[in-house]
Amino acid sequence: MLQVDPEKDPVLARAVTGTLRDEWRPAADAMRSARDWDRRSYIVLVLAQAAARRDVWLTKWREARPDDPDAAAVRAAVTALQAS
Repeated sequence: MLQVDPEKDPVLARAVTGTLRDEWRPAADAMRSARDWDRRSYIVLVLAQAAARRDVWLTKWREARPDDPDAAAVRAAVTALQAS
């Protein structure tokens, strides 16, 4: 799993910590914070790795916002990780 330094990347660190508590909103906030494609890709990968270990938070996100493209991107990345 990728390591996230809370001092250098507090938004993503908060998101990863949230996944351990089955909270999806910090992950959604992290995705919304992405301003470029490289950043977005990195956040998706980190969140997908977290969801591959425990996906309760991702299920809650998809239930709360079924049409959210950010949640769909993370879900697709989880599927790709699990297939490799």
